[in-house]
Formats: sequence, C-alpha cells, structure tokens
Amino acid sequence: MKWNSITIKLGGSIIVLFLIVLLPLMYTIDQLFTSFYTNQQQKQTEYFAAQYSTMITDVEDVNSYHMFDMLSDLINADFLVFNKNGVILRSTIGTSFKEGNKVLPELFHPIVQNRPVGIEYKETGQPLFLAGKPIVVEGQVNGGLVVVSNTEGVQKSIMEVRKWLFISAFGALFTAIGFTYFISRRLSSPLLQMEKAARGMARGELSAALPVTTRDEVGTLAIAINDLGQELKQYRTNRSEFFANISHELRTPISYIAGYSEVLRKGMIESEKEKQQYAAIIEDESKRLTALINDLFELAKMEEGKFELYPEWVQADDVLKSAIAKARLKAAGKKIGIIFDTSSESLMLYIDPVRLEQVILNIIENAIRYSEPERNIHLYTRIEKEQVFIHVKDEGAGIPKEDLPFIFERFYRVEKSRSRALGGTGLGLAIVKNLVEQLNGGIQVESETGKGTTFILSFPVARNAGGEG
Repeated sequence: MKWNSITIKLGGSIIVLFLIVLLPLMYTIDQLFTSFYTNQQQKQTEYFAAQYSTMITDVEDVNSYHMFDMLSDLINADFLVFNKNGVILRSTIGTSFKEGNKVLPELFHPIVQNRPVGIEYKETGQPLFLAGKPIVVEGQVNGGLVVVSNTEGVQKSIMEVRKWLFISAFGALFTAIGFTYFISRRLSSPLLQMEKAARGMARGELSAALPVTTRDEVGTLAIAINDLGQELKQYRTNRSEFFANISHELRTPISYIAGYSEVLRKGMIESEKEKQQYAAIIEDESKRLTALINDLFELAKMEEGKFELYPEWVQADDVLKSAIAKARLKAAGKKIGIIFDTSSESLMLYIDPVRLEQVILNIIENAIRYSEPERNIHLYTRIEKEQVFIHVKDEGAGIPKEDLPFIFERFYRVEKSRSRALGGTGLGLAIVKNLVEQLNGGIQVESETGKGTTFILSFPVARNAGGEG
C-alpha cells in the first residue's frame, strides 16, 4: 500500500483525531483518580489529627499516650506528640521521629503559631503524609499532635488504576485502528475504483460501469462518472458517424466536380448542350459543397459558444412575413402555397430577428423540399402562458414515428437516397435546433405519416410592448 494513498491519509487523520481526544481524556481521568485517592487519605488523616489533639489535656503527661499504640493499629496510622519546644515526647514511628528528637521545622513552626499543617514526606523510601494539629490548653499552644499515614497503599492503588487505564487506552487505540482501517478501506475503495475507471476512460475503455452502492456524495460521483462514460461513448460513436457522414457528403460533390471537370478538360463531349449540362452539374455541386461547408462552420460556432446574437424588440409577424417573402420563389417552382394566418395580437419578441428569420426560413424550405407539388404550407401563431408559439405545418408525406427522435441529429435523413436527390445537406434541422436553443426558445415536432408534419417553436413574449419588457 502506498504511503500517500487516500486510505493511509484518511486513516491517519482519524487516528490522529482519536489520539487528540484520547490523550487529554486519559490525563484528566488519571488526575481525577490521583486527586480523589490522595485527598481522601489526607482528609482522613487530618480528621484523626483534629479529633485526637483535643483529647490531650497535659502535653507532658507521657503515661497518658499509651492509647496511641492501640489507635495506631486500629486506624493504620502512626502518632507523635511534641511539646512547645519541639521535642518529641511520644512516637509510634521511630527512625527520625524518635522520642527525644526535635520535630521537623516545617511541622513545628506552623503548629506553635496555632495553625494546622499537612505535608508529604519520605521516610526511608516510604511515602508519608503528616497532618499536624496544635494542642491548646487554657488558650495556650503547649505542643502538637501529628498523625502520620503511609501513602504507599494509595500510590499502589493509583498505579493499578493507571495500569488499567493504559490497558483500556491501548485496547481502544487498537480497536480504533482496526475500525479506522476498515472504514478507510470502505470509503477509499469506491474512490480507487473511480480512479481506475477514469484512467480506463482516458485509454478509451468506456464500457465499464461503476457499482453504485450508496446514495451519498460518493454514490452521486459514481453515477456522474458512469454518465460521463456513456456520454463519451456516445460522443465517440457520434464522432465516428460524423466523420463517416461528412466524408461521404464531401466525397459526392467532389467526385461529381472532378469527374465532369475531367470530361470537359479532355473534350469528351458531343455537343454544346452536353457541355452546358455538365457545367450546370459542376455549378450545382459547387453550390452544394459551399452550402455544406457553411453549415458545418455555423454548427461549429454554435457548439463552441462563439456564436453572437444581436437581440432587439421586434414584431413576430414582421419576421415571419420576411421569411415567407424569401421562400415564395422556391415555393412557386413547385406550385406550393404558403398561407400565413396573421395574429390578432401584437406579438413582441426580444430576439435576434436575423437568426429567427433564418430558423423560420430553414423550416419553410425544408417543408418545400419534402412536399409534393401543389400542396400548401401553413404558418400561424398563438399565445399561451406568456409564450408565443409559431407553427409551421406542411401537407407532405410525414415522418415515421421511429424517426422523429433523430431528425435534429446531424446528417440524419428519413429517406436517405431521396433526401440527397433533393439537395439537402442533412444539417438544416440540426442548425435550426441549435439556433432555437441559442435564442432561449424551444422546438417540438408533430408528424403523422401521410398527413404532414408540424414544427412548433416557442419563445417568451411581451404583450403590446413597443419596446417594453
């Protein structure tokens, strides 16, 4: 496992956080137990000193101190009594607290000043706590009583508590490490799978799908990567189809131009009429090639976001009439009538009029191209829910239901051979859809085989607005 892997980083971060919480907690618990045990013993020792110091009425009466031998065994503590000169009169301890010795200065000075005292002291390596009280007779300090308790038992208890505290802490730490490793692996495993999938996508492996096991951010990311893979796969398929289509579309007019140019260059013609016919074919194919290239540039600009619009307030009917006027000559060639039902309302659109006219003209010309002679094309508008809807309806053969979802794709043709014979580039409706989206509009298509097709455009509308929004 790599040291810079996300499992190590995540696990290490959790363990560090755990230690930051655990160590102060251990210290606090240790201090609480130490303070509790020590205070309990010290308070008990001070209590005995306070109680028994009041029982002494004559400091110099050494014979009365025999009771301390019995009390020493009873309360597991030692006693020593000293007079006002600091000389120890009675002691159950021995060593440096022998009878006749001077009491410790740190005990003597506070007591002769009628103040209680408590100190920690080590006697031959033994930890002791000494609690001293003054012996007051008739208002005068005549000496002091010191109760001595051995704190070794308390220290052992504290060490025992510390031992179990450390055992518990290490147990908790190792449990946390195991749990953290499990959680880190569980959290990082999907991320590592995503990394593997992303690298596979970079190599062109787009078929693998990530399992989605959760509904959190990791699961959402897995879904997004799966969607990205599908999009890339679709893009690659579309790109291959696009290059195949564009190669075919370019090859056809170029082949015609090259072939008939060669015929003309070599003089392989029998009459002037044949020459004019070949020249006309070259001219038509050149125009078709130019139109195809122009359409490709137009689509490329739209998809790259380099398409500029110049919106202004315009009457929708004026734009429609302009498009119809430009299409009438082509429609007249097939004796097709264009019928426009003018709206009774003033429909104002804040839109680029040139591009809107281009959309309408493309749809009308498409209807003319695929309609039989002596048919009609109907244009009309309606308003609904602050939207203006523009309908362009033809009386053509219609579009099969299975082809409807694909008609806005580049180079898609419902009837392949017939469409090419009619001179279309296969990009017209793709351009229309992109233009409508650029104009913040929508486009729908309804068609019934044998009865015709209706294209429905929708744009936001402002009513009666000679420039109002």
